[in-house]
Amino acid sequence: MNVLKVIGCSMALCTLPLSGQTGGGTELFRDMKAPQHERIMDLLSRLTVEEKISLLVNDAPAIGRLGIDKYNHGNEALHGVVRPGDFTVFPQAIGMAAMWNPELLYRISSAISDEARGRWKELEYGKKQIAGASDLLTFWSPTVNMARDPRWGRTPETYGEDPYLSGVLGVAFVKGLQGDHPRYLKTVSTPKHFAVNNEEHNRSSCNAKVSERDLREYYLPSFERCITEGKAQSIMMAYNAVNDVPCTVNTYLIKNVLRGDWGFNGYIVSDCSAPEWMITKHHYVKTREAAATLAVKVGLDLECGNQVYGEGLLKAYRQYMVSEADIDSAAYRILRGRMMLGLFDAPSQNPYNQIEPSVVGCKAHQDLALEAARQSMVLLKNKDNFLPLNPKKVKSIAVVGISAGHCEFGDYSGTPKNEPVTILDGIKQYAEEYGFKVAYAPWVSASEDFEPVTKTYFPEGLKVEYYRNNSLSGEASVRMEEELLYDPVHKPDRFQPEAPMSIRWTGQLKPIVSGVYTLGMKSDDGCRVYVDGKKVIDAWTEHSVQMDEAMIKLEAGKTYKLQVEYFDNGGDCFAGLYWKAPSAGSQNVLARFGDAGKVAAECDVTVAVLGINKSIEREGQDRFSLELPVDQQEFIKELYKVNPNTVVVLVAGSSMAVNWMDENVPAILNAWYPGEQGGNAVAEVLFGDYNPGGRLPLTYYNSLDEIPAFDNYSVKGRTYQYFEGQPLYEFGYGLSYTKFRYKSKGVNVEQDTVKVSFEVSNTGKYDGDEVAQVYVKYPETGTYMPLKQLHGFKRVHIKKGKTSKVTIGVPRKDLRYWYEQERKFITPKGEYTFMVGASSDDIKFRETVGL
Repeated sequence: MNVLKVIGCSMALCTLPLSGQTGGGTELFRDMKAPQHERIMDLLSRLTVEEKISLLVNDAPAIGRLGIDKYNHGNEALHGVVRPGDFTVFPQAIGMAAMWNPELLYRISSAISDEARGRWKELEYGKKQIAGASDLLTFWSPTVNMARDPRWGRTPETYGEDPYLSGVLGVAFVKGLQGDHPRYLKTVSTPKHFAVNNEEHNRSSCNAKVSERDLREYYLPSFERCITEGKAQSIMMAYNAVNDVPCTVNTYLIKNVLRGDWGFNGYIVSDCSAPEWMITKHHYVKTREAAATLAVKVGLDLECGNQVYGEGLLKAYRQYMVSEADIDSAAYRILRGRMMLGLFDAPSQNPYNQIEPSVVGCKAHQDLALEAARQSMVLLKNKDNFLPLNPKKVKSIAVVGISAGHCEFGDYSGTPKNEPVTILDGIKQYAEEYGFKVAYAPWVSASEDFEPVTKTYFPEGLKVEYYRNNSLSGEASVRMEEELLYDPVHKPDRFQPEAPMSIRWTGQLKPIVSGVYTLGMKSDDGCRVYVDGKKVIDAWTEHSVQMDEAMIKLEAGKTYKLQVEYFDNGGDCFAGLYWKAPSAGSQNVLARFGDAGKVAAECDVTVAVLGINKSIEREGQDRFSLELPVDQQEFIKELYKVNPNTVVVLVAGSSMAVNWMDENVPAILNAWYPGEQGGNAVAEVLFGDYNPGGRLPLTYYNSLDEIPAFDNYSVKGRTYQYFEGQPLYEFGYGLSYTKFRYKSKGVNVEQDTVKVSFEVSNTGKYDGDEVAQVYVKYPETGTYMPLKQLHGFKRVHIKKGKTSKVTIGVPRKDLRYWYEQERKFITPKGEYTFMVGASSDDIKFRETVGL
């Protein structure tokens, strides 16, 4: 009898026959009646070392001799499944955070995983799905990093700045993805990026210096909830280092906290390319063998990529740097995850395999996307009840601005199965019903700088061909994309080959302004640009980053055949298409923005849809200003002069310093990136068919001068917990068309819970939602403590004239802080102040109790 020893899996050692045969001649690992541990051990016993290592990369190949299919980890489901094909697109994560509604988020996440399983069945349980990272059962979502600084480009992917809110919402999302079956996972949820991942411009080499107290109290609790309460079966490490050690191999984070304190027994995956970046970016180790050794021994189970856990790990094993037991530990956890998905069972036995493809983009999910968009809307200003507009009385509305006529979904977005609704579309539907006039003016930028040619100008998308050489020759990997951008350093994409490589983009270019453009191709190596078959830029040589330019005359509304080619020979790599729009040549400032001023002057009301997009905030792109781009600031000031009856709708994924608008424009509605039904939701709010009830999950600062440096990871001076100034809009803030009154009913201290009871009455003229929030101020401890800390909330719908009774329980174990002398959490004794309010600043009453 042979013995297979596996260590580091939180399991008892066992001895199994290598034959692993059951009485009927069936392999034990396929015996659904056998205990899970024994099945995994049997399968491990049948694998060679090379086969075990092949399991530890995101796109794991098939093991034909055992009838094991390939498996691709690493799809995305942040606010809808990303690939393959079309799905329902919900509001971006930060918008769903603004709902302050974990129950609704759970329904959304459940719908997302339903669509994944439906498409999985359509593709014959993965057999017809051949693209990398596009299987439908493992999702690298949600993002529960703290949005501690508004400059961070990935803020839109998060649930905001507060660990409690992020943790509660993260748990709801994890549970919705993974399902509630006692045996099977619907999909695997992978919270990311563990931990302190908060800068994009230097993310490949960032070294975050953080006190253990800030780690434990601020940066880690959202992950802790996802693991201990949500039971997430996977977690993704971050690119950056924490206190000098890359997260990929950070013993403190992986062994002490994750495996030790939290008892996590799922599998751990690296961020994409992170193991290799320990060599090339962090300079932490010199070889792939060393990187593989450190990673597998600390407990990293899966590499997103195959540069280190491919050949590097095998070499390390052959050089006796790692043992087979080390490899078995990682392979065990990976196989456990696949077994919980039912991949070694008959498909008919798994109830999730019965979900039909028709669920993808179904009417119920369309309705859910609309409800999510509605609940995410945050009314920031409404002077003199300017909103809602009366569609029966308004005669004309001008719709203008950069995001009025197209949908901005944000990063990690899929393609909607159903026709998405722009804000212009939503307003037009009301116009058709009520008969008022809508005048639309497409956005024309007056910026004199190069700007990215965005997806707006590629109406049919772009066909992109990737070649594994620098000559555009041979067989290409082909897919459709929405923008012309190649930036793999900031956003690794396993679909794209490594250098030397080349790319060809082809599609239709459709400008909306006539005139002479300066077309620019920014690249680090060779590039060529053709317009209607004519070569307008030719820089097909190896070079460092430069902008190659060409003057070209284009007509508004006309489509031009665009072809862009690029090659990369290695090193730094980048390619993007830019242009300078033609100048209107007018002394009238507003005339430089096309027809927007004209239509605004002629209409009763103007809806200006302003904001930012992925050219400003996304993975790999931080913000360095809280204001709108300069041309939009100029635009709204000039527009207000010709029509003061202006509503601004903000489309953005993070906080904005809109100080001038707050002082002047009568109404401001924050729509975030509202998903495929966003236009309908915005219109319903504008015309009063929906009373906005969303609340900010972020502090809106007046300027960057109010907060610490970007690379300062101390929490002091940040977020509502420690910011002592007066923000533009505080955390938890949001207006309503109605009014609410609070009445305390007492705070009761029970053995394990403090129960805060109160009544909320709707004293206004509209039915509406209120988000009641419970904050806690701790007793004196002899050290710094938060000004206040969120410990509970409830979104309640209250009809006008009615009262709702609310009780929010605060577990005593959550009233804690990290006691640095003993390196543990404690609940300090003393008097606690429980504060109930409509925001972090709008406190309605306080009750003090001793604990």
